[in-house]
Amino acid sequence: MSPSELVAEIRSHDFDYYLDELMDNVSDDVDKREGSIIYDALAPAATVLAEEAITLANTIEFIYTQTSTGEFLDYRAVERGTSRIAATKTQVKATAIDRNNLPVTNIQIGDRFASIGDEPIFYTVIKVTDDIKTQLSFPQAMTDSGGVTFSAVATDVTAPVIILEAEEFGTRPNGYKGQILPVSYNDALSYAEITEITVPARDSESDDDLRTRLLSPDTYNAYGGNVADYVDMLDRIEEVGAGQIYPAWQGGGTVKLVIVDNNFLPASDELIASFQNEIDPTPSGSGYGLAPIDHVVTVTAPTELKIDITSTITFATGIDETTVKNNINQALQSYFGNLRKGWAVIDATIGRGYNVTVYRSQILAEILKINGVTNATLPTLNDQESDLKLQATNETSELPVLGTVTLND
Repeated sequence: MSPSELVAEIRSHDFDYYLDELMDNVSDDVDKREGSIIYDALAPAATVLAEEAITLANTIEFIYTQTSTGEFLDYRAVERGTSRIAATKTQVKATAIDRNNLPVTNIQIGDRFASIGDEPIFYTVIKVTDDIKTQLSFPQAMTDSGGVTFSAVATDVTAPVIILEAEEFGTRPNGYKGQILPVSYNDALSYAEITEITVPARDSESDDDLRTRLLSPDTYNAYGGNVADYVDMLDRIEEVGAGQIYPAWQGGGTVKLVIVDNNFLPASDELIASFQNEIDPTPSGSGYGLAPIDHVVTVTAPTELKIDITSTITFATGIDETTVKNNINQALQSYFGNLRKGWAVIDATIGRGYNVTVYRSQILAEILKINGVTNATLPTLNDQESDLKLQATNETSELPVLGTVTLND
């Protein structure tokens, strides 16, 4: 009997099953009808036994990685020498000005801000960079922290860069850019704005993703600077979503790491610098980072390859074509997002390299799934009638990004 069959059998042992079992051990000359003394005496016991059967079935499922969930799956991960990838916090870049359209210079580490909206996102200042400036065009009509609307000249303002970190874990803050309001009192501040998501956050690894990773046949021991060791290093850096690893890319002892952020988009300069410092400062191979001694590690971001898609669509009668086209765009954005999630998966079938291909047939399938589309032609990719294989070499690592979508009718 397999574990799944055993669980199914135990779950079948419900209240009626145990009540019948108990009643079978009672003499037939005793009144067993519902409401009788013996029925009322045995029914609570049958209820408890049925509840214990559910607990036993759940316990059996928790034993095995294939069926375990939640904290029980976390325990299984620890036994494999790993752990669930934790959720992280978003880091953003912001600027602030006063009523005279001049940069505010008295913002300090620890000051708090909040986004506008019904469910605000709260941020804490973690760094104020004086030596790096940014330029930002503020709107002519602005609302200050007291709710008063005032006018300012819409010219570029050079202001200190403020780095904030969201106070909540997860990806919700990844989608917010715009005005933020001070929570900490600051009488000099009139307008502040998030201008860039520098380090997107990620959600906690799901049970399905963790289970897949634990059961992967390609899992092997991370040791001494092998590829698995660098994969493990990438997993431990919360701000990095994934990375491609190119060992000995410029000879023995050299390693190239091509990384993306938690949105699976090319890492920002700030993220690259931070990760380089953690892995191999300088780089020098001195062993002061996570990389082994004599491993000279170069950290960089992939090259975005924008892919333009063109197809001729036949729409269903009476359908709002604009809505259908918007839905197609959203579906293709999701498709490319999934492509990027698999961008750093090592393909053992090609000698443990990386294989990312955009298939025209898969894009056509995504289009045909949309309600209101009755037919579509096989799309072209960057005006080419062929699938598009991305480069993944020591010199160039391409990341697929959706370009212009042209839907003819």
